[in-house]
Amino acid sequence: MAASASLIDEFLRIPLPSGRVLAAHIWRPAQGGPVPAILDLSPYRAFDVFRTLEASLLPWWAERGYAVLAVDTAGAGGSTGLLLDEYETSEIDDAVAVVAWSAAQPWCDGSVGLSGLSWAAFTALRAAGRAPPALKAMVLGGVSEDGWTTDIHNLGGAPYAGLIDWSGVMLMFNALPPDPQQFGAGWRKEWLRRLEANRPFVIRWLSHPERDPYWKDRAARPSDIPLLLYSGWADKYSTSVLRIAATWRGPVRTIIGPWEHAVPVIATHGPRIGFLQEALRWWDRWLKGRDTGVMDEPALRLWVAEPDRAGGLQTGTWRGMAWPMTAARSARFRFGTGPLVLKPAPQTPATLQADLYEDVPGPWPAAGALTTAPATADLEIIAAPVLRCRLRSDRAGGLLVARLLDIAPDGQAVRMTTGALNLAFHDGSGRASPPTADEILDIALPFQATAWRLRAGHRLGLLLSAEGWPTLWPSRTGATLTLDLDTLELGVPDGAFATSRVRPFEPPTTAAVAGPGPAKWLGATAQPLPTTGLSRAAVHAPAAVAYHLAATGTDYRMASRFDVELTADGSNAAAAKVYRAEFERPDWSVSVTTRLEVRSTAARFGIKWSVQATQRGKTVFDHGGEASVARGAA
Repeated sequence: MAASASLIDEFLRIPLPSGRVLAAHIWRPAQGGPVPAILDLSPYRAFDVFRTLEASLLPWWAERGYAVLAVDTAGAGGSTGLLLDEYETSEIDDAVAVVAWSAAQPWCDGSVGLSGLSWAAFTALRAAGRAPPALKAMVLGGVSEDGWTTDIHNLGGAPYAGLIDWSGVMLMFNALPPDPQQFGAGWRKEWLRRLEANRPFVIRWLSHPERDPYWKDRAARPSDIPLLLYSGWADKYSTSVLRIAATWRGPVRTIIGPWEHAVPVIATHGPRIGFLQEALRWWDRWLKGRDTGVMDEPALRLWVAEPDRAGGLQTGTWRGMAWPMTAARSARFRFGTGPLVLKPAPQTPATLQADLYEDVPGPWPAAGALTTAPATADLEIIAAPVLRCRLRSDRAGGLLVARLLDIAPDGQAVRMTTGALNLAFHDGSGRASPPTADEILDIALPFQATAWRLRAGHRLGLLLSAEGWPTLWPSRTGATLTLDLDTLELGVPDGAFATSRVRPFEPPTTAAVAGPGPAKWLGATAQPLPTTGLSRAAVHAPAAVAYHLAATGTDYRMASRFDVELTADGSNAAAAKVYRAEFERPDWSVSVTTRLEVRSTAARFGIKWSVQATQRGKTVFDHGGEASVARGAA
C-alpha cells in the first residue's frame, strides 16, 4: 500500500541492545541521499489497527524529504517484549535506543525528530529528558509531563471513573496477537507470553493515590530540544501543554485549537488547520536548518471560541500572544451569598454519557448555579480560572467539584470547564494530608484550561458539588462541605492582546490512502458482547466497528461497552468494561474478549478481570484474576 511511487514503503525490525526487537512501518524517499528521520512510537499496532490513520499522515512528511517511522512499542503489534504499564523505564530506554539506531542508518543523515499524539507524545517527552545526541526536534500533542496531575487517572487527586474504561482498553490491546504476516512463525508463542503476563494497569494506578515515586519516576523533565506543542480546548491536555510550554528550556511554540484529543487535521471539532504543514515548517527549521519563520510566530497561537448552545467551538478567532501570559489582568468575580452547604449528592446530566472526563464543552443544567450579573460587553477568558474559597468538612477529607457555566439570557447553559479537588491534597504537594473534621481550609481550586468568549448579556455560572459522579469516583468519606466563597479569578487579556492576529493557517491536507472497506470474511451478525453485570447506567457503548483492510487482507471487528453503577446511598460505586476484538482472513482467525470490573467500599477497591482468546474458534486462553487495593486518600 505505497503512499507514493516516490517513496519506499516497507516494514522493518529494529534490534535493540536489550534484546527486544521492535517492529516499524517506514516511509522514506526512494531517490537521493540520506535524510532526517521522524519517529512515532506507540502501542497501537502500526501493521493493522492504526495503519490507515498513520498512512494518512506520516507519508506526507516523507514525500517532502524525511524518513518517517511508526514504531510499535515493546509488547505491542509486531514487537517482542511485554507491555506491563504506561511509560516504564524500559519503554523510554527503547525510545532512546531507536533514536540512536535510526540516526546510524544509511538512509538517515544523523538528525532525528520525535512526533506523536497522546501515548507517543508521552514517550517522546520522557525520552527527551535523556538528551539523546541525535534528537534535534519534537512535534507533540495531547501530552502531559506529570501523569498524576494531568492524565486519565486523576483530577485534583480524585480518581476518574473513566480510568477503568481506559485500563479495559489496554487489557484488550495487550491481549492481541502479533500478526503472523508481520511477525513470522513465532507469533503464537509470543501471543501466549502476552496473554500470561497481561494484568489490568488500573491495579498499579489505584495502588498509588498519592504523587509518590511511582508517578515521579514517570514524570518528564524540561529539555532544551526545540518543541512544537499542540492540543485543543475539548481535550484535557491543553492544561498540561500550556504548563509544559511555560517551563520548557529550549525553543518552543504552542498551538491550542478547538479540537478534541486528536490530530488537528482530522479532528471532529473544527476548524481544522493545515497541521502537517505547520509541523513541516518545524521539521525543516530544526532538522534541515532552513529559515521557515517558525520562531517569528507568537509563542502561543490559540482559538478563542464563541460557543453555540450545544457547546460547539467552531465559531471564534485565532489569537497570538506571549506565553506565559504577560499582557493580561486577573478579573475577579464575587458571588454575593452566605455560607453554602454541599452534600455528597451527584449532579449528572444525561448528556455526560458520551464524555467520560468532562473534557468537551456541552449543555449543562444551570439549576443551583451561582451567577454573576450579565456581562455588559464581550469578555475573553484565557487559560485556567481559579476558584478561591474557605471551607470545612464534617469529616476527615472530602471532595469539592466546581463547574464553570456560560448562561445565555434565556437560561440555556453550557459547561465551559471543570475543576476538582480531593481535600486530602489541599496543600498542593501531591502527598495526602487529609484535613480533620471541622478544620478550616483556604482553598485555591484550578479549573482545566479554556479560552472562551463570554458574550454580552451572558452570565458566568458556578455550580458547586461535594461529588462528581460518574466523571469522578465517589469520595470515600461522603463528607458534607460548608464553604464561604471568596473569588473566582479569570485570566483576561488586556487591550494589546485583542489586536494581536496570527498568520492564517494553510488548509488541512493528508496523504492519499485507501480507506478500509466492508468486511469480507466476518459474518454480518456479531456475537453479542458479554454483559458487564452492571445495570444502573451505560456510560459508553459505541457501535461495533467491522471493516476489511486490503493491505493485510484481514477483517477486523471491535465492540465494547463501559457501564457504571452507584450504590443506593451514593457512597460507593462499580464500573466495568467489556471488549471484544476479532481478526479474520482465510488463513488466520483469532478473537479476544476481555472484562474488567472495579468496585469500591469505604476501605478498598476490588478488581476482577478475565481474558479469553480463541484461534479458529478454539479456546487457547481463558484466565482471569482478582486484586484488592486499599483506597488510601482516593
